[in-house]
Amino acid sequence: MSDDNDKRWYTRLPTISVALVAFLVTLTTLINNVREIGGLKEKKPAVSAAAAPAASAPLAQPAQPKAPTRYSVVLTLEKIEVVNDGTSGSTSWTFDVSAGGQDLFELPSRDYNDAEDTRIATPRTSDPSMGRVTLVPGQEMLVKISGRSGGLISKLSASGTGTLVAERALAPVKVVAADPRDGEFIFHFATAATPQ
Repeated sequence: MSDDNDKRWYTRLPTISVALVAFLVTLTTLINNVREIGGLKEKKPAVSAAAAPAASAPLAQPAQPKAPTRYSVVLTLEKIEVVNDGTSGSTSWTFDVSAGGQDLFELPSRDYNDAEDTRIATPRTSDPSMGRVTLVPGQEMLVKISGRSGGLISKLSASGTGTLVAERALAPVKVVAADPRDGEFIFHFATAATPQ
């Protein structure tokens, strides 16, 4: 046998052919690696044959509105029901309204009367009767009302609380003295929540 028959087959190919084969193998490997890394590899759909009819539904869902991260809530005093003013005639009371430990407004001294025709008191135009707080969704904030009457004979006090949540109106807040005969009022507020 000749020396040529003992050589491997690829050594008998011209050098250009060997270089071409090596180049093609390298190029194919490079393309496969780029497709895997870059996510270009075709993905087979995960839809089974039974689910094919449902595929006619639109694939793109409309963007859901993003829930607000907080609300600005405005509390406005609408009226005060006077159940008992604390004396036989009219009685002068001052009320402080706070929410979440923050003072909102103070109603200055005014005569309140529990007589049937005058038992509903609305804020005077000169009275501050509005306050603003900030709440996050689901947060509960304590609204506190403290009243005091500085009469000549006796000093009376009354207090009450309510829970404010941005998603619903504030329920009427009952403000009562230790003995309800010394003072009992029901505060009605309007609430307006604005997403921020």
